[in-house]
Amino acid sequence: PLVKFQVGLKKLSLHEEEHVLLMAICLLSPDRPGVQDHARIEQLQDRLSEALQAYIRVNHPGGRLLYAKMIQKLADLRSLNEEHSKQYRSLSFQPEHSMQLTPLVLEVFGSEVS
Repeated sequence: PLVKFQVGLKKLSLHEEEHVLLMAICLLSPDRPGVQDHARIEQLQDRLSEALQAYIRVNHPGGRLLYAKMIQKLADLRSLNEEHSKQYRSLSFQPEHSMQLTPLVLEVFGSEVS
């Protein structure tokens, strides 16, 4: 699934600016755990989305569906993340694997996997 995602993203032939805006939209997601000012984050995300759409209109005149394809990639990425998270959480039921987890994984998933 990850390779399919990467290949699909590469096929979009995005400019560096589009990659940066897409990453920012992804990072500024109001439904992330720990977000306190959901309205402000959503407002920032909307402004970035508008900037991305404007960039696409100027630089890809025939690319009417490009924005939709990019947003679909974000949905695909979220699904990949959920699946990956489930796999790591399942390790908590397998004590033989718990010592092999990296400090970053232990920090992200906390006591769920240790």
